[in-house]
Amino acid sequence: MAKTIIFTFRLISLLILLVPNLQAETSRKKEATTALKKQIFAYHRSDEETKSIPYIERYLELSPAEIYFKLLYAKALLYRTDLEVPKNDEAIESRINKNKAIQSNYTKSAKIFQENVTHLQKIRPRDSNLGRWLYLWAFAEWFSDNKEKAIKLFQKSVKQDYRLTESYYNIAALYESLGQWRDAELYWRKYEKAEREKEEED
Repeated sequence: MAKTIIFTFRLISLLILLVPNLQAETSRKKEATTALKKQIFAYHRSDEETKSIPYIERYLELSPAEIYFKLLYAKALLYRTDLEVPKNDEAIESRINKNKAIQSNYTKSAKIFQENVTHLQKIRPRDSNLGRWLYLWAFAEWFSDNKEKAIKLFQKSVKQDYRLTESYYNIAALYESLGQWRDAELYWRKYEKAEREKEEED
């Protein structure tokens, strides 16, 4: 009986010590994520997505389940400006390595978009930003040289949000690059019609 009382007393004492520590840790995490959010949004508002990358990565370490910040990360990778572009007069090995780094970055962006836009479609099919995320994902696939997939995503984006008329333009350009002239012509016409309708609406 005495042993049980001592054990219970020790357990209660341990819990009394642990609770403030857990509360302090939660408070520190909240402060850190709030500061990171502020910095991330500031960079995105000023079109400096590249600078936001390390802050988003840190934020996702603290809150790995947040879809919105994963999508911001994919967008920042898509708009990234700090990767060196290969020059014609440099060594071939250097050009290959730089191209690989750029391609790898776009592939990573496309993968993050795919995982999270697909999830967003399931949990929030009426999300007002869904069309825009599909549109950005299409560019990531295009730059990863997945042209057919990019076409399908541009089609989905404008279906989701009719204001994204640039999707028709991009589809036409993609079809031209694939040598599919009839399809390209069809989408040039769709783009021109959608632009006229948008102007009339405004």
